[in-house]
Order: sequence, then structure tokens, then C-alpha cells
Amino acid sequence: MMRWSVALLLLFTACSVPSLEELQGERPLACDAQHACGAGQVCVLGACQKSPCGSASPSVAYLDADGDGFAAVNAPSRVFCGAVPAGYASTLGDCDDLRAEAYPGAPELCNGLDDNCDGQIETGVVNKVWYLDRDRDSFGRNGPGTEACDPPSELHVEVTGDCDDERADIHPNAVEACNGSDDNCDGRADELFTEGPGALGTACTEFCNGTYACNDAQTGTVCVGTPSTPLYADADSDGEGEKDSAPVGELCPDAPMPSMMADNTRDCDDADPGTNTLATEVCDGLDNDCDGQVDEEMSCGSLKKVVDPVLAGGNWRTVAVHPSGYPVWVAGLGGRLAVKMDATSAFVSHGGDTATRCGPAGNLLDWHAAWISPNNSYVLIAGEDGHIGEHNGGSCSSFQFDLPGKNDYFSSVVGVGSPAQVFAVSTLGQLYEWTGAALRHDSPGRYWGLHAFGQNALYAVGSTGELSPLTPVVNLYTRSITWGTPAAHNLQGTAGYNGGLRAVWAADATLIYAVGDGGLVVKGSGQSRDWERVLPQAGPVLNYVSVAAPPGTMNAYVIGNEGNAGRLQRLTPHGWAKAPAFTPSAPNVPLRDIAMTSSSNFWIVGDDGNVYHFPEP
Repeated sequence: MMRWSVALLLLFTACSVPSLEELQGERPLACDAQHACGAGQVCVLGACQKSPCGSASPSVAYLDADGDGFAAVNAPSRVFCGAVPAGYASTLGDCDDLRAEAYPGAPELCNGLDDNCDGQIETGVVNKVWYLDRDRDSFGRNGPGTEACDPPSELHVEVTGDCDDERADIHPNAVEACNGSDDNCDGRADELFTEGPGALGTACTEFCNGTYACNDAQTGTVCVGTPSTPLYADADSDGEGEKDSAPVGELCPDAPMPSMMADNTRDCDDADPGTNTLATEVCDGLDNDCDGQVDEEMSCGSLKKVVDPVLAGGNWRTVAVHPSGYPVWVAGLGGRLAVKMDATSAFVSHGGDTATRCGPAGNLLDWHAAWISPNNSYVLIAGEDGHIGEHNGGSCSSFQFDLPGKNDYFSSVVGVGSPAQVFAVSTLGQLYEWTGAALRHDSPGRYWGLHAFGQNALYAVGSTGELSPLTPVVNLYTRSITWGTPAAHNLQGTAGYNGGLRAVWAADATLIYAVGDGGLVVKGSGQSRDWERVLPQAGPVLNYVSVAAPPGTMNAYVIGNEGNAGRLQRLTPHGWAKAPAFTPSAPNVPLRDIAMTSSSNFWIVGDDGNVYHFPEP
């Protein structure tokens, strides 16, 4: 027996460690953690066996096929004297020795297997949390997910944070756009556009009540608000701006309309408040209702030359018309004088070769001015060498003032009151008064025009001196009991101007026009001595010679000449307006005077037999 044990020990030591089964030849004592084996023994499978390692501590190990440190319960075992080599394990309990992930105490995985060898599949496993990703942007919606080893559907992902799972462009990795949405799900909307110039919600001025909002590209901000209405100049304040004019301002919907502004461009003459698309067409040679037609459907005639043999060849200098429309008197150079008593009659001559002439026999006097008495229809004519005549249509009584200058003549005449008190001005600057005897009121300069306003005011216009440079003059004569010394008025804007004023007309107490050489026009008021200059109408500069305003209006009709070609222009308190056109064309001779009872009835005279009437059939 001893020889076998020694031989066995030598064999174990020299060759290999015997298996546990080989050591269980004798019936062993039971052993466990509380009952240790004796000296020289080793506890193998609950039984004390003699140790093959002598005094060394033996180790029992079991085949560990998957190298996870645990052997299967039925794995072959061996006793090792020293360290346990790789491929063996000292602990049993591996329930799947072909998977290193399966062993006692291993974390349970979501794989349908018993990973921790507790006899159950996936007990205590930590499942994945899945989140619904309806918009397929790789981020699931915020909120609780679904715990499971595998995704419940193809629309589930493991990443959450999507704050709007209906839009694929909204997720935590998105670039924040300017659109009112929280695109990157950081709890803020449009945070890149809320500070600095153009910040969302701040005020801007491009629109009415404008604020900055997101642009269409959603990359920045733009000013938005209520669009403003373009405003156009409305010089005549009739609610319509000039056709084809450019805007001069803007108006917000809740703002009141500024004065002299309009939100349209329908007006065809913005200097005349009586001309607009709502006006009624009247017979005046103008397109009052802006429909592109003049005096349509009225058959009232036009501004035409009057064809009459009595007028032919006359160099007519002045015209006077009764407030009722007739008679009409024309007078001119060489003693020419004619009258038209009514609309149906022809002109009758009362010139120097007739028995009804004014002045001496064979009269060749040059007449320069005429005025009709509204009371008896008599005409006063004045002109060369201080001659004044009063004609009643059948005969003439005349008298002569003693003018001091050789070439002096009366340039204008007017009657004041009833019976008429006659006043005339001469080209050497004197105002003459006839009340049964001649009275003379001297003044510096030269007078060319005279107009009475009421019975106690006379406006005389002309120029200082006789030689260039000439300064325009407006003098006012007033009467309390007698006519006093003239008061000179201030003509603003005429500094450096060389020329004189040729005619004056008081439209009413608040508006008086005076016109003259080189396009000079000034306007004043009976309440002030200060007059302001009116810039001439665009185009060639005219030398103005006459002005008249229809009674009850503030519109002035102005006669001027461009060289030897006569022109008619019209001026209102709002500026230069359109004037009636000559038919078929403007005359190519100088025009000299205009007289009118209304805008629907006026006469113009000029050289070489040119007498025009509106309306002429």
C-alpha cells in the first residue's frame, strides 16, 4: 500500500495532476466550509481526500471553455499544485460555458438568454427606453418613452428631445430660424433675432406703425406694417393732385390728410380749384371735368379771331366791354375806334374819318386806353397829347389835358363813382383827375397802368425814371375827402430787376395783380403795402402788357408777347393754370389788351386787325 502511494505521488509530481475522480479511491470524510479536512488532505466535492501536493496547498479547478472564470457544473475537474492555468476555473455554476457573457452574477442582457445563470431569462434586466419619432428626424418626442429590449416600431428611437415631432426641421440639432418657432428645442423661439439693430418686435419707420418681423427666407428681420398711401401736391386744395405728378409724401391710414395734399393724381389743372374730375363742364374754353375734352356738348364756340371788315388792318391798342356783355368798344392807333352794340350786330366804325369821331377833324390820334361806364354804357377813351373822349355810340365829346412832355400820352383811364369821376395816368408819371376841371397829381417815374378799387382807391403802376435801369413801381392813391399823395408799395423779390409794370387789376380787396416787362408779375393785398413776386410760367419769357380778372373770381387772365407773337396765360392764387387755347392757333402778331365780363366772355385785341372773342362760333 505504501509503495502504491509513493509511486502515485511520484507519478503526479513528475507527470500531471490526477483528476478528482482518480483521488476518490477510498471513502472520504465529508467536508464543507464549516468542516475542514485534516492535514495533508484536500476537500474535493464535499469529501476529504489525500492531497497529492504534499505540504503544498492543492487547488481544484474545472474546465472553463469560454474563459469567463466560471465552469459548468458538469465540467471535468483537475487538482493543481500551484496556480490554476488558463482554461480552468475554480468556481462552478456557468449555465452556458460557450458564451463568456453568461455566468453567475453577469448583467442580464436583452437577448432572450439566461445571462446571470439564475435559471430565468432577462430577470432584472435594465431595458432600453424607446421614443416615438413620427417625423423621422432621429429624435423622439419629449416625455416618457417605452421600455423594451427592442424598438416597438420602426418609428422609435433611443434619443429624445424633439419638441415638435410633427416637423422634421425641428429637433435639438436644428439651426434656429426666424419663424416664431423653437427650432432647436432649447425652450426659446427666435433667440438669434431678438437683440441688436432690427430686433424682432422693435419699431421701424418704413411702414405705418412698423415693427421688425421675420423675413420670408427666415434668415433675418424686415420692417413690416400697414402700407402708407402716397401723397401728391394739391395746390388748389380741391382734393385731387396733378396728373402724372410724383409723390411728395406718405400718409398712414389713421392720420388726417394734410392741407394742400391729395391721395390721387386725377386733376388736370392743379392751379384751378374749379377744374377736377368732379367739376361741372362750363363754357370757358377749358377742360373743367378733366375728361380730355373742352366744352363738350355745349356748342359754345371757342377763342377765335373776329372776322369783320371794320376791324381789318387796325392796330388795336385797347378794348372795353360793358358788364352786361355789350357794347364792346375797341380803339387803336391812327384814330381807329369801333363798337359792337350787341351779339348779332357787326362792328361800327367811329374813327377819324367819320362824323361820329372823337377829336378834331381828320383825327389820327393814337388811342391807348378805354373804359366803359357801367351806368350808361358810354365809353371813355384816352391817348395821344392828353386827349380824352366820351362816346355814347352816336356822338363824342372830347377834351384835352395839357401834358408837359412832348411825347407824353395817356396810357390808362378809369372812371370812379356815379356820375363817373374820370382818372387817367400819363407815361411821364402824372395822375390826372377830371371833375369839370383838370387836376394833376405829380409823382416820380412813369405810369402805364391804372385800376380803381371801390370809390376811394386807385392803383397806378409803372417804373421809376425814363432810362435803363428801370425799377418797377406800385403807387396807391386814396381819398378821404380829396385824393392825397401816393403811397409807394414795397415790391419784394424785384431787387436787380430792370423793367416796368404795364398793367394792374384788383380782383378783390385781398388780391391785386400787376404785370410787366420781362415776365414780371407781382401780387399784393389791400391790407398791406408789401407785394410778393410771382415766378413766371415755365417756357419763354413774355413781356406782359395787360391783365384782367372776371368779376367775383381771383383768376387773372394775362396778355403777353413772345417777341411779336401774342400769348394768353392764366394765373390763380394757387399758381399758373391752363388758359383757353386760340383757334386754330395762337396769333403771330403782338397782342395789346384784354377785357372780360366772365371766364365765358372776354375780348383780346392786337396789331394788324387781330381782335379775338370767346366764345366765337
